[in-house]
Amino acid sequence: MNEFRSTDPGRRLSKLRSKLPLRLFGKKLIPTSRLVASSHVLHNTIPTQDCDVIVTFPADTDTTTLMWILDRLRARSPYLVIHIRHHSNTKGSMFHLTATYEGLLRGAEELGIQKLLKEDLGGGMKEFTFEEQECFYNIEDENQFFSSQERQSIIHHLLDNLRAIKGEQLGKVKFVEGQSIVPVLQSNKIISEVFPLHCTQSIEELRKDWVQAFLSPQPLDKIKDYFGVKIALYFAYLGHYTLALCMPAFVGLGIWITQWQADQEWDDELFIGFALFNAFWATLYLEHWKRKSCELAYHWGTLDSQREMLKDPRPLYTGRLEVSSVTGRLEPYYPSWKRNLFRYFISYPVILICLLFVFITMLLIFEVQEWINSLVKSGDVPGFFSFLPKILLAVCIGILDEIYKTIAKWLNDWENYRMEETYWNHLIVKLVLFQFVNSFLSLFYIAFYLRDMDRLCDQLAAILITRQIIGNLKEAFLPYFQWKAKLYKVGYEMTKDLITPDNPSQQFTDSPSSEFSKSGNDAELSSPDGSNMEQCNSVDGESIEVDGVTDSCGVRQRGATEGENQKTKENFQTKSTKPLSLTQAEVESAMKQYEDTLDDYLEMFIQFGYVTLFSSAFPLAAFCALLNNVVEIRSDAFKLCMTYQRPFGKTVENIGTWQDALELMGVIAIIVNCALIGVSGQVQRIIPGASREMVIIIIVLLEHIILGLKFLIAYAIPDIPETIETNRAKLEFLRREALKKFESEMQSIAPSSPAEIREKILARQKSRRENLHHNETKQETSGVNSAKSSDMVLEANICEKEAVL
Repeated sequence: MNEFRSTDPGRRLSKLRSKLPLRLFGKKLIPTSRLVASSHVLHNTIPTQDCDVIVTFPADTDTTTLMWILDRLRARSPYLVIHIRHHSNTKGSMFHLTATYEGLLRGAEELGIQKLLKEDLGGGMKEFTFEEQECFYNIEDENQFFSSQERQSIIHHLLDNLRAIKGEQLGKVKFVEGQSIVPVLQSNKIISEVFPLHCTQSIEELRKDWVQAFLSPQPLDKIKDYFGVKIALYFAYLGHYTLALCMPAFVGLGIWITQWQADQEWDDELFIGFALFNAFWATLYLEHWKRKSCELAYHWGTLDSQREMLKDPRPLYTGRLEVSSVTGRLEPYYPSWKRNLFRYFISYPVILICLLFVFITMLLIFEVQEWINSLVKSGDVPGFFSFLPKILLAVCIGILDEIYKTIAKWLNDWENYRMEETYWNHLIVKLVLFQFVNSFLSLFYIAFYLRDMDRLCDQLAAILITRQIIGNLKEAFLPYFQWKAKLYKVGYEMTKDLITPDNPSQQFTDSPSSEFSKSGNDAELSSPDGSNMEQCNSVDGESIEVDGVTDSCGVRQRGATEGENQKTKENFQTKSTKPLSLTQAEVESAMKQYEDTLDDYLEMFIQFGYVTLFSSAFPLAAFCALLNNVVEIRSDAFKLCMTYQRPFGKTVENIGTWQDALELMGVIAIIVNCALIGVSGQVQRIIPGASREMVIIIIVLLEHIILGLKFLIAYAIPDIPETIETNRAKLEFLRREALKKFESEMQSIAPSSPAEIREKILARQKSRRENLHHNETKQETSGVNSAKSSDMVLEANICEKEAVL
């Protein structure tokens, strides 16, 4: 009130005018100001340092649960380095995980990661072994020997290897002896997510060289190094398939243009010719892809993967514990008769019911189509209404696919497969069977029951185009906007206490002020068991909370005094200097999780079916697929680099069951195209007076000839290129020569027992290491360097022979 008692009337009037708009519109400006301020959150992300993998927990997780998990990780996974963070902005706790170099080396051996041998040992890729680590190239460089993707895969493996002991229990969750703890906690929602962090520099390079470089070749090696072989192989397949589509796309485009002016005879010949062309194209394309896939697997060192029985069981695989006949360790065992019983009496009936529902839905939509067609003919509705049931069918196909996918995963979980690969293979079979019927049933009905080629063309065009548009929107752009909305919501909540009606246009700094710098606000809290729970500063928006009140740095204090409370209020008033920012871990935890390449392969499989099965009725099918795939490559890259959490890298030899599914689709394509020739009337028009029996004989004979040629082509073209076989033999020869050289050098030792051999080997290794260290620090002449290189060769050979001894 003192300001209005000023003796200057003009000054009082000026202040009154400045306050009046604020009082009238201040409350309305608050939401707008908060939205503007929340946008700063997206541009002020603070990188999370010294962390490879994040484990997130629900907001209501208590400290006891966190410490229970932490104690077991530290006791049973000593190679893991764990930091606890509580993020006050996103209201959740996280474990920030990394691992020691020794732990990474031992984990690489357990996973069978392929690494490059030194040139003196023949080079090439070989499964890493800890005892022979000196034989591998660049082993001395802890920062460069493993890529970020390999580090994260090893840490994930170490997490999954956290096993329960007998009688162990967390709350209501009881563990079986030897059961993997982390996956079980994830399935019970005690752990929210486990995901690897993006590497800022690498992801920026991929965005520039891959997402934004629309017409450039895909950087497959960079994709492999960052996302793993499995995802890189998918994009290699997608690029190869898109390139292969150019031939049927432009041939189909030419046929479609020609059909506008062609007579009936010429149109029939084009129909038959294009149907046969598609059958042979599919065969040649698949054979070429198998060779290309083999080249990539050899280049990436995954051509010879370890046998399935040598791999650990799937983390969620359950059963009674028995001694494994392979490893000699206790492992869960689930009898196959139980799995078969569930499959025959539960899985198969449920799948049949789902397929029956698809058939009923299709018939109902066809009835709607007939009703609308009658309205169009009578002039009651415009002509474009006849396309609505076709679009409705395409939308229903997508909805039913999503519903059945959930059912199929539930059935697959209950079937309880031991190996991860077996689990995914059976899930693929279920999804392929359902989606094949769901996607193509209406087309088979129109083609072979109604025998209406014009309607088949319209229905195929409507389904293909609608599914492509909806698929791109659902996969890439919808998750992106959902992620942005989550972050805006978090930013909006962060500004709740920072913008007041007295100052709705409050400004926020874009960089940390000196008051909130990292050097001045670090803290540690002790857990009940005495271990330290690390506390990040307020710039990171992270804290560990205990009972009490929260100070300006986000640390809750016990029993704060009145003076401390007053100080907290004063600190609160200075929050305008605090930057609105989230950590990288918080931002990425809001992203959607990328589950697997399953949906991507499934989409391409169905598209391949549209192109090969019925494109003779709709020649533009391949052209539409080509246009879609040009966009699909970049949209899939966009969702991986911009929208989804980084997935854990996986090593595969090829595309697995999808290759078999595509081969089967190629066989079905030959049968369907030959059948289309028979039912569409071309044979009768080309051969007037041909009886029905003659037409059937001609079609069956044609089909057998084409199938025979297909299998002959597949047999004649080897799956593994000759150059790869030559290179593999050359590498093996070089390794044998290195071993022979070593054996000749070992003859000079000639002791009487293996113990003496090992003792002299260790002595010579120690001597050579000392000499190498002395040469590196004291001498740099060319002669010394040559001697050093020779010593390194001999030491590498000794290393390999030592493992044999």
